[in-house]
Amino acid sequence: MSFFKTLKRGFKGAAKAVSADSYVINGMAVNCVHCGGKHFDEGQAQMNTAGLTFLNLDWANKSATVMVCKTCTHVMWFARSPEKVLD
Repeated sequence: MSFFKTLKRGFKGAAKAVSADSYVINGMAVNCVHCGGKHFDEGQAQMNTAGLTFLNLDWANKSATVMVCKTCTHVMWFARSPEKVLD
């Protein structure tokens, strides 16, 4: 096998590891409660409260991890970030 083919194969393997989209929290796999999907996009969202919004202090609110199912787009919220699982 040539050097460049080997290098290309290495990059494909690295890309697969980096694009992990399965997660666990508290030792349990995260599965979509709607469709049972196992692959998610991860994001952050702010949990605004009426009191801090009234005082114009929205930046002081806590954030949550948001998991969006790649199959059905159902959104799930987590107070702590789930851990990525490398396939």
